[in-house]
Amino acid sequence: MPGIRLFGRRFNFASDDLTIPSLIDIGLRLPLLVTFIVFRIKDESPDSTCPSTFYNGYFYPLLSVYAVITILASIMALISLRGTPVKNTRPRRHMPLLIYTRLIIVPIDISINVLGLILIIRVFHMCAIILRATIIATIILSWTVPIALFIILAFFIDLTGVISPEKKWEMRIKLIFCCGRGYGGQSSDIKNIVKTLQYLIDDERFDLVPSDVAAGLILLQHEDVLEERQLDIMQTAPLELLKEGLYYNSYAQSAFGWFSIAYQYRLTFLPRILFAMRFRTIGFCCACCSPCCQNPDSLNDPCGSQYSTLTYLLRKQKPVILYANFLGAFHRAPFYIAADGEKKKIIVSIRGTLSATDILTDINAVEDVLETELFGNGHCHSGMHSAATYIRDDISTRLIDIFIKYPDYELIICGYSLGAGIASILAILFKPNYPHLKCYGIAMPGSVLSENLAMATRHFIHSYVVDVDMIGRASIRSLEHLRDRIIDALDKCNRNKLRILTMTLFGTLRKRRQTFHSVNSQTPALMDESFSPSTTLNIDSTISELVLNQTPADRAHLIMPGTIIHLYSINRVGLFSRKISYRACMSTYNRFSQLIVHPRMWLDHFPASYATALADAIENYDQSLQELN
Repeated sequence: MPGIRLFGRRFNFASDDLTIPSLIDIGLRLPLLVTFIVFRIKDESPDSTCPSTFYNGYFYPLLSVYAVITILASIMALISLRGTPVKNTRPRRHMPLLIYTRLIIVPIDISINVLGLILIIRVFHMCAIILRATIIATIILSWTVPIALFIILAFFIDLTGVISPEKKWEMRIKLIFCCGRGYGGQSSDIKNIVKTLQYLIDDERFDLVPSDVAAGLILLQHEDVLEERQLDIMQTAPLELLKEGLYYNSYAQSAFGWFSIAYQYRLTFLPRILFAMRFRTIGFCCACCSPCCQNPDSLNDPCGSQYSTLTYLLRKQKPVILYANFLGAFHRAPFYIAADGEKKKIIVSIRGTLSATDILTDINAVEDVLETELFGNGHCHSGMHSAATYIRDDISTRLIDIFIKYPDYELIICGYSLGAGIASILAILFKPNYPHLKCYGIAMPGSVLSENLAMATRHFIHSYVVDVDMIGRASIRSLEHLRDRIIDALDKCNRNKLRILTMTLFGTLRKRRQTFHSVNSQTPALMDESFSPSTTLNIDSTISELVLNQTPADRAHLIMPGTIIHLYSINRVGLFSRKISYRACMSTYNRFSQLIVHPRMWLDHFPASYATALADAIENYDQSLQELN
């Protein structure tokens, strides 16, 4: 529902968001209230230790305030459960009055504790030990709750009207991303990010708070998990293309360094973090090491720990690491160059999203003009373009020297996630100088190049997407559509928000359904020139016309580049599925125009999912051909 208004100002929470805070308030107050009552009954004996001044000056007033707060919190919790998130908000119309009442009680509570504190100091030693502990707990609580309320209200206040919308979003970005450090003061690019966020979120047609978005995603997840999707198999993916994808996937993932090691050992979430922190500690432990510890072929790695980690990760391929730049900043992606003797390739591998500044690069999704020598002019992702330009300027001269030393080698550019998008743009920039260049984008983002450039790069850029990976479907257009679907789902919902966030969520997470049902519409064969990603296909019936028609004409539509290999599951999968079988087919960008809200939409983007999917698709390749015949 619309954000609640207090003191003439909008706040970024709704009246149905107060159920859990009210229950927490009750849970904190009620035990103390019961303890006070029990001790008061016991203390009525002739052997009473606490004097009457304690009860008259502190106990009875505090008991009354706690009783009022408990009753008021109970009423707020019950009212917050009434109605629906958007369609029926009238039952909660009195919530602002209850909040005002609760805020009035806060200074009363503090005053009682301040005034009673003087009295308690005199008689404190005369009361029972357990009662003393209870009194201390009430004093701490009386100060903690007001401070927490002030912080919450300050955090959720909407400053629209006080400052400009652009300034509001810039403040949020600086707050979230370490107070603005890391983006190098590039104000024009930050303004681009602000414009993107405003375009998607600050829309006059709706007024939603974060919990509404969460509830809407859960409702859509419930719908999308149950949806039957037909996947027309135009052509199976060539086995050679899968093997190449798996091979260069190891190079793409190794650019993550210590993070990749955590996944290699298949550690669970918490051990991954601890393991990664341990690896990162190596660098900090060498803070005072001498310059000789740094490898001469690497930059921004003073102790050589990241270079050593990279060498360890590539121990099976045993390439010669020729150069590495581990600088991670806004519009700067770490990368390395390696010579693979087995394949006779010079490989440039670019790291994907791993830090807050990488996320800023991701969000900078406005369209940059990309001028090319071979493919004409088009548009591309601004953040990725800046990162690709930085890498090109850094390695252009170095590559010339490398190919003098390795004249019979060919150039391969690969990357993972953000790195895949950067790699595809870098491949276009280098293609005139290296005609045999190929690019392998693992977990390729869905918004990289304009259609004319994406189609022109089919013969040398290969994009890999696993099942319902959300990044492969993320674009301005798909996020617009998702936003409108959330609004529509909330408008139709007849359940309260708490029920959506609990029962509906847990029920959906337990479901296991096959995401795609393959239909063989053509005889499977290896990829040839007859297969064209630009071939007209039947888009899923669930794709709204809104997605196709609402994007403003002045915004270039960015899509996934090159030849697309879709690795789809053939099992009934859920959030906790372990053994999943995959098949691979050639696909087209319009099949990734809509976000599928699925429990695995984020897990399918993890490096382990791609390594598993590629390996399984290769292992069962012959079986997949038989299934389609």
